[in-house]
This record gives sequence, C-alpha cells and structure tokens, in this order.
Amino acid sequence: MHIGTIIRDYRKERGLTLTQVAQRLNVSPSYLSSVERNLKRPTIPMLKKISEVLNISVSYLLLEDHPDTFASKLRFFREARGLNLYDLAEISEIPIATLEAFERGLAHPELEQLEKIAEALNVPIRYFLDGIDNLTELGSKLRQAREKQGLSVTSLAEKAGVSPGLISQIENNQTVPLLDTLQRIANALGVSISYFFMRQEDLTHLLSSLSPGVLEALRDPQVQAVLRAVRDFSSGELNYILKYIDFFKHNRRLL
Repeated sequence: MHIGTIIRDYRKERGLTLTQVAQRLNVSPSYLSSVERNLKRPTIPMLKKISEVLNISVSYLLLEDHPDTFASKLRFFREARGLNLYDLAEISEIPIATLEAFERGLAHPELEQLEKIAEALNVPIRYFLDGIDNLTELGSKLRQAREKQGLSVTSLAEKAGVSPGLISQIENNQTVPLLDTLQRIANALGVSISYFFMRQEDLTHLLSSLSPGVLEALRDPQVQAVLRAVRDFSSGELNYILKYIDFFKHNRRLL
C-alpha cells in the first residue's frame, strides 16, 4: 500500500473530509488530493504534520508500503560500506538490537532513527523512503553520464577497474553494484556518487534554496576545482582540511 492510500484511508477512518485536513495542514485541497492519489510525494516536514493531524506514526507512513524493501536496503548499504551491526550501532548511536530488528523487518525506525541511519551510511534519506523503482533509475543515469562523456562500456569499465559485463548489467537494471564499486564508477565518470541517487526535483529544490551569492561562487572555476578535490573525503578528512584552511588564513603572512 502506498503512502497516499494510507493517508486517505486514515483520513476517512477519522471521519475527516479532504478540505478539513487540508485546512489543518495549511495546504490546498488539490495538493492533498494529489498526495492521496500518489501523484505527489509529500516532504518529510509535511509527513510530520499529516501524522499529527491523523494521529498516526510517521514511520508507519514512511515504511508501511515497502517494509521488506527498507530492510533489504539497510542491509545492502551496511554490507556495501563494510560495516557489521556493531559498527553501524556505534556510528548511528542506535542499539544493535534495534538495528537487527530493522534488518529482519520486525520493526520500523522512527524518523529520527532513519535520519541517523542515513547519515551514518552517507546516503540520501530519500533512498530509504522511495520504493524499489528508485533502483532502476541507477542504470539509466549511468548510461546517460557515460554517453555524455563519449565513453564506451569498455572504456568506462577500464577506467573504473571493473568488467564491461558489469557496466552493461547495471545499465540494463540486471544488477545493483556494491557501494565501493559504484564509487569507483563515479570516480571514473567524474561525478559524485549522490548523482546516482538524487532525483531531478531534489537537485532543483537544492539549487533554489541557495542564495545568489552561493550560486555565483559555485560558478567560479577555482571553487569548482576545490569541490571536485574534496567530494570523496570522509567527514573527518573534510573537517581536517577545513581546520587547515582556517589555520592557513590566519597565518599565511608568516608562511
């Protein structure tokens, strides 16, 4: 069952009209209708509001439609990162027994826990919220990036250190690579690994939220060069670089 259908069913069960719920959410009835018909997917803040109005759990709304998919995605990313449950528990600060229950499909995480898991695994939270269809976008995005750079399947495979057959299987949605393999492919293409998981509407929303000054800075070739250099750094490595830059700014006259 999809999120929109769940929202509609609970709204009717509560004896509320579309207009009544829309007024409480401060949105238009047409927007809420689109959500209930699964034409639009609500944002996380909107889901929080809906859960409060209908008095149901956010995690139920998020994961009831694909509980098994969430469990498999969690295990997939954890193993792809080379982490065991103890490692993930330490990084996410979520008890290991709780994580084990999530992976076995015996429990659903609350939104705060889901955010911690996504941050610990360094993946967009949307990846866990979307259905299995999101995986099939990976193949088309890979093909699009490869063809844009004029690379053949064989040449990309050589640059990434993988087999041409694997590239072909990914592009045809016959397999999903491990994260370290996908990272090597992303490096070979000169793109961030998030490119494969970020939807166009996510990117549009992100860019629209940036100030004109930030957008102007992003057009600077020197800024782009720095971003390309640090895009694959871990949070610890990036923090080290930022501290060094701060030290350099305050002491460059002495260097």
